[in-house]
Amino acid sequence: MSTSITKQEIVSRAVEKTTRVVSYLLLGMLAVTFLMPLYWMFTGSFKLQTVTMALPPELFPTRPTLENWIRLFTGPWPIWRWVLNSMVVSLMTVVLVLIISTLTGYGFGKKKFPGSNALFFILLSTMFLPNQVILIPLFLLVRYFHLTSTTIGTYFAMAMPMISSPFGIFLIKQFCSSIPDEIMDAACIDGASEWDTFWLIVLPLLKPALAALAIFTFNQAWNYFMWHFVLATDKTQYTVPVGISIISRTPAIGKMLTDVGLTMAGGSFGALFMIGLFVAFQQYFIKGITFGAVKE
Repeated sequence: MSTSITKQEIVSRAVEKTTRVVSYLLLGMLAVTFLMPLYWMFTGSFKLQTVTMALPPELFPTRPTLENWIRLFTGPWPIWRWVLNSMVVSLMTVVLVLIISTLTGYGFGKKKFPGSNALFFILLSTMFLPNQVILIPLFLLVRYFHLTSTTIGTYFAMAMPMISSPFGIFLIKQFCSSIPDEIMDAACIDGASEWDTFWLIVLPLLKPALAALAIFTFNQAWNYFMWHFVLATDKTQYTVPVGISIISRTPAIGKMLTDVGLTMAGGSFGALFMIGLFVAFQQYFIKGITFGAVKE
């Protein structure tokens, strides 16, 4: 009997070890697959035009050059102005999304009123609307309020489509629902006002969710191409994605082909900000998306 149990344990451990190895291999293959476009873009930024179009392609640049990066920063494009525009629009969007999502999510999560569930589901249903559907109404609204008449107005107009985030409201609502009502009732008994309860109790508990939402929102606002492209009427108003799309139309020297190396240098430059943001705040990002996943 003991020998049979021992054999079963050996088989079980072997199956468990094999499953773990296979899982790691599959995850590694997926990681390589997802990172390959980023790797190809970054290495392509150090290749000359003739090398980027060569067949078979080089997986690693044998004769790396900084020519594409030099042309990117010395060309007729206000690169750093585009970075400033993207930073201002993205940060403005993050601040507005955090304020609106926190207040709205708290209302849905902790306050019950007639029609709250129906209203919440209607709000979530807007997540299924593609951006193209709201493009024309938003543009007409921006023109009606003359928001693009000043630089600050243009920044606010670029941030407008994202300030009411259904995903952000849903995320904060779920976090607020996980906060025990007893804590808030105890604060009310101690004489705390509604604002004191929200500011001193609820808001500190929402920090992981707010950090994750801020990273999601910043990434989405930074890469929001279509709306920024519609509003930007001058190259000094471009954000980084719009500016890179303009650079990608630059023909290669002496030819009508797209300058692939220069385009990849611009794409790599724009991606570095997102990579740096994730590396700097990854602990908050992971804490935010895993908070509440394990119940005690």
